Amino acid sequence: MPSYRNTAVRGAIVTGGGTVAKAVLQVLAIVVLARMLKPEDFGVMAMVFPIIAFASIFQQAGLGMAVLQRESVSNEELSTIFWTNVAIGVLVGALLVAVSPLVAAFYNEPRVRGLTAASGALMIVGALTSQHIILLMRKMEYGRLALVDLLSLAIGTALAILTAYLFHSYWAIFLLSFGTTASMCLLAWALGGWRPGRVAPLGRVKDVLFFGGNITASNLATYFGQNLDKILIGRWIGAVALGYYERAYKVVLLPTLFVHMPLFRLLVPMLSQSRSEPERHRRLFILGYQLSLFITVPGTLLLAFAAPQIVVFVLGSQWLSAAPIFSWLAIASLGQLVIGPLNMIFVSQGRSREAMLSSVVSSLYTSVAFVIGLKWGAVGVAAAFAISELVRSPAMLWYTTRTGPVSLREASLALAPFLLATGICGAGLVWLQSAFDTPGTLPFLVAAGTAAYAVTLLCMLVNESSRTFVREGISILRDFLSAGRLRIIGGQPT
Repeated sequence: MPSYRNTAVRGAIVTGGGTVAKAVLQVLAIVVLARMLKPEDFGVMAMVFPIIAFASIFQQAGLGMAVLQRESVSNEELSTIFWTNVAIGVLVGALLVAVSPLVAAFYNEPRVRGLTAASGALMIVGALTSQHIILLMRKMEYGRLALVDLLSLAIGTALAILTAYLFHSYWAIFLLSFGTTASMCLLAWALGGWRPGRVAPLGRVKDVLFFGGNITASNLATYFGQNLDKILIGRWIGAVALGYYERAYKVVLLPTLFVHMPLFRLLVPMLSQSRSEPERHRRLFILGYQLSLFITVPGTLLLAFAAPQIVVFVLGSQWLSAAPIFSWLAIASLGQLVIGPLNMIFVSQGRSREAMLSSVVSSLYTSVAFVIGLKWGAVGVAAAFAISELVRSPAMLWYTTRTGPVSLREASLALAPFLLATGICGAGLVWLQSAFDTPGTLPFLVAAGTAAYAVTLLCMLVNESSRTFVREGISILRDFLSAGRLRIIGGQPT
């Protein structure tokens, strides 16, 4: 697979570099805003985030994923899909303005009304942006994607920090999202090169609409599994508890945002185009799966077993009450790190109906766990979430791999070293904490993080599947070091 490998290597380098820079900006925003604003401010905004997430499901309508997995699409068909998406975005934005008083009444929090109404603008701007981003992904323009992501996040972060410094208001958190989305829209149009033109009849894109409908139903089901916890805490416990929960959730979510999403962008186009070559498809997925686990699992283990130290060091001592929530959510994240990349299989193989069914069942299951845990407050919700994810992961692994080129045995062999590393690292981190008398110190975090990644790397020598990944990684590194310069804008082989 030389051409795919060259594209993948260059895409991974560009995407990885952009991801690291984005992670730095995101951590900067988390750290600075946590010191400028109160937990209650984050709680108020966290009441609105589920509303935004719910509206975004219909604004996107799954059309982007449908375009991404389609083998060919004409400019007229793209224009039809684009204007359909924009019309839906305008409608959803108007509905957010209309329901904003009802949302404020539900939470009994008047500050939520203005935030919900303002979120309508996010829907319209997002609708104008999504297809340009998808087309950059489809053309594997990884350099331009990285540039758009990085600059837009930098603008949004600067706007949020400036607002927090001047006004100490929860509106700073909203402007982080709006500033990033609006900047992404302008940059995607400027760098994407595509413009809508004459439209095609809807009949020519009915397969896209059908696929998008299944993806929308799947996302709608997933929504409740990802947001019901925040809705329950905000409605029945309050803004302060939700503020603690939301910050913990945001930090724990970083691996998904900065590893799974870039990996999805990188691999899904290649996986979709290799459907007729089962061996290539299988190897691409297994290598990407192991890469995502290697990057994310050790750091997540650190969050799970050393939450007090990380909370004090990163957010400050005023957030120490959130440490138990951090620990439980990090454990839940371990389950999500296992099953998150599996979505690439559903999308790249065109299995949208199966994705929808699995999302519906998973969402109902997780929602029940949230309700059960609510009795014990925000910590109880996080604990119930963690336990449910650890039980759900094996079932999802089986369901996703029961058909297609990637078998359950191959996926399990790829996962095995990380399960071994989890047990060893968990025990080691508990012991390492006792060796450091001062919690939250930089030496402890450096020592613990280094040890976690070193143990994980050693565990990857236990079977041939993971040893193949290590050899491939060394080979790719050698190719990169000897390749000379890389053309960043465009992301194609020079």
